[in-house]
Amino acid sequence: MNILEPVKFKNLELKNRIAWTPAVTCLADQDGMMTPELIDRHMKRAKGGFGLLMVEACGVNKMKSPGLLRLCGEEYVEGHKKLNDACHSFGAKTTIQLIHYMKQSPRNNYKRPIEEMDKAEIQGVIKEHIDSAIYAKKAGYDAIELHVAHGYTLSSFVSLLNYRDDEYGRNTKGRCKIVTDIIAACREALGDDYCIGLRISGEEFVKGGNTLKQTTECAKIFCEAGVNFISVSAGGKTEDGPWYTGYSGERCMAPASYPQGLHVYLGKGIREVCKGYNVPVIIAGKLDTLEFGQKVIDEGGCDIAGYCRPGIADPEFVNKAAAKDPSLVKCVYCNTCMDRDRAHVPVNCIIWEKVCEKKGVDPYAPLYQG
Repeated sequence: MNILEPVKFKNLELKNRIAWTPAVTCLADQDGMMTPELIDRHMKRAKGGFGLLMVEACGVNKMKSPGLLRLCGEEYVEGHKKLNDACHSFGAKTTIQLIHYMKQSPRNNYKRPIEEMDKAEIQGVIKEHIDSAIYAKKAGYDAIELHVAHGYTLSSFVSLLNYRDDEYGRNTKGRCKIVTDIIAACREALGDDYCIGLRISGEEFVKGGNTLKQTTECAKIFCEAGVNFISVSAGGKTEDGPWYTGYSGERCMAPASYPQGLHVYLGKGIREVCKGYNVPVIIAGKLDTLEFGQKVIDEGGCDIAGYCRPGIADPEFVNKAAAKDPSLVKCVYCNTCMDRDRAHVPVNCIIWEKVCEKKGVDPYAPLYQG
């Protein structure tokens, strides 16, 4: 399996085994509508060689969240269609990451617990995902990705820290039920030939949370429910510190002090389950070069190599890395991009900006002309 060669699964045929994994950009407007700047960001990565663009977290519910992209109504579809048309023009395929979130306050680390949700609210969450999935297909996305990772609603159900005592808790099957209900309903709404995937945290890295023991069990349940890919992240919980400030958050966006490919073992463990169902696995987490991504594929750590921050550092990451172009701007994992996310300002790379400034080039000269 060569990282630069095509791969096919479900309705997707990717030009290579390289995915740009999701990262919030803070480029949507305050109502979550698509903007030319956001389209331009993804279009440049499509031009830059990524086979699969996993478009950032996109709200299925209408609760306010600064700068978060949304797809929770018909009025959002046209903007997303423009993004897909732009990315498809360079041969990239697209997924959209559908996210539901509860009321929370990063300042005091409050987040409404899922144990407070009644059955009607849970059914509402399921319906919101179905509606957004239908809008996603209508907007031209090649797949959807359910956000079952980090500290959001679906991941809170799947976690061992879910203390519900009804059918949406109690054991692994119960904790996964809201997700399997969504998968089944989306399959009915989208058809048998449409790609439905999800992202999970391979380990949560908080006391009492999921480890690889639980997530492999969850992966088996999701494969049997009919998912078509599983993307593996890690951490991102808020129980040990608000908004990526604790150890769990640090594991999710590992800084320079952490080793290369620190989550590969999670991808490998989950892939051992998924390969029996022919469900490909994507892994991310400091896969900093194409050579290392190839090594991870060769050693069974994933089927598709996921890169996030390297693609923020240089939109031409794939093409330049494949050509061994010395002008490639390399991510140094300083996490300035994450600091900008926390400040609700556009999530861009300071190294990219400084390199462009030195060359006298506008780092954000638009490619998109819509």
